[in-house]
Amino acid sequence: MKPEEVRQVLLSGFEQDPRFLWKLEQDESQRICSQYPSREAMPAQAIQRVIELENKNIKYPQWGIAWGDWKEGKKLVDSARGGRFASYGFSDKPTDKGGNCYACHLIEKGVPGGTMGPQLTGYGKRYGITKENMNSPEGLEKLKTVYKIIYNAWHAYPCSSMPRFGYHGVLSPEDVINIATYLLHPESPVNK
Repeated sequence: MKPEEVRQVLLSGFEQDPRFLWKLEQDESQRICSQYPSREAMPAQAIQRVIELENKNIKYPQWGIAWGDWKEGKKLVDSARGGRFASYGFSDKPTDKGGNCYACHLIEKGVPGGTMGPQLTGYGKRYGITKENMNSPEGLEKLKTVYKIIYNAWHAYPCSSMPRFGYHGVLSPEDVINIATYLLHPESPVNK
């Protein structure tokens, strides 16, 4: 099937409910990624272009990079509402948000999760985050690195399966910093 034929089939599915029609429009990074069967098959120039585009799309919390509330981050991680745009017979409220992180990651010891993404148990320990160094320039730089991955993983891993949560507005910058804090903070159950 030709691309325009595929588009017409997809458009026909929106005749009854056009709310999600915007999802058919690809941004430049998606168009680049769609040209190749995998990131491994992409030429270096295409990979670099996606990285360049996606780095421009990262927005930070209004207060900058500073530790958030890991307990609020845990709520978002635990919520299965991440990335949901369809209501499936019930009404999703704008306040119903989350990361649905357990769909792809193992995060806390003893809590079932997915294995499509990397295992995150002990994540802060692996990053070397301690109570003593978490507010150092190095500790805050590590927080920023994890923030950027959650906000828009494509800035470092072009065409990744990880949703671009911040870029698509599924999570606010404040939500993302809380999730990053949950993953890294020494008091979080992730690091126990």
